[in-house]
Amino acid sequence: MLRVAICDDNNVFVNKMSQAVKSEFTRQNNEDIELETYVSSELMFQHHLIKPFDVIFLDIDMPELDGFQLAAKISSSNDCYIIFVTNHPELVYDSLYFRPLNFITKSNDSFFTEKLHSVVNQLFNEMKQNTIIILENKEVGRVPLQIKSIYYIESSKHYVIYHSEHNEPIKIRGNIGELEIHFSQYDFARIHKSFLVNLRHIFNIDRNKDEIIFKQGFRLNMSKNYKQTVDEKLTQYLRKTK
Repeated sequence: MLRVAICDDNNVFVNKMSQAVKSEFTRQNNEDIELETYVSSELMFQHHLIKPFDVIFLDIDMPELDGFQLAAKISSSNDCYIIFVTNHPELVYDSLYFRPLNFITKSNDSFFTEKLHSVVNQLFNEMKQNTIIILENKEVGRVPLQIKSIYYIESSKHYVIYHSEHNEPIKIRGNIGELEIHFSQYDFARIHKSFLVNLRHIFNIDRNKDEIIFKQGFRLNMSKNYKQTVDEKLTQYLRKTK
């Protein structure tokens, strides 16, 4: 069960936020969460050290420790997802130093609800991409590989080759058709009979050359048979991660 904290010195907003967060997690993932609320940033941090939270919705303008100070201490002690929630939209660029998952402004109710929906969706997508799989072959033995580090998977006869940001290509026995089904939950898309790509790494599509352009600068050929499906999946992915 996910441990979620809300920390804001405005008790009225904390109560409102807790109801919205519970509702959104249930709506999107039908998942119960362990939710704790705090008006004291110091107390929240002490509890986090004892039993770390997975997700923290964090106000910025607070007495004791402000949100940025607290984010710095949290980052040095444990890994968790931080989402800043504040009345100060001008601080969004300053907040990037702390690598938050996202930033929500306390504006009108409809915008806040829409933004919260988008952020929780982003959270679940990011958690899936942080999943670690274990690959095994005779040369290198067992290799842990984080989903989000995979650029693409290539088919080569009775084998598949994993191309990622941290490792040399890893070749194991496998079937790309079966992997296409399995990796669809992690936002991968088939672009060619030989290639299955991680949508998070796609920068653009060169429609003149029918090529996928990766954020890292390299390209892969896209089959005409997959163009429409790739367009649909990429559009859907961009909408839910905006």
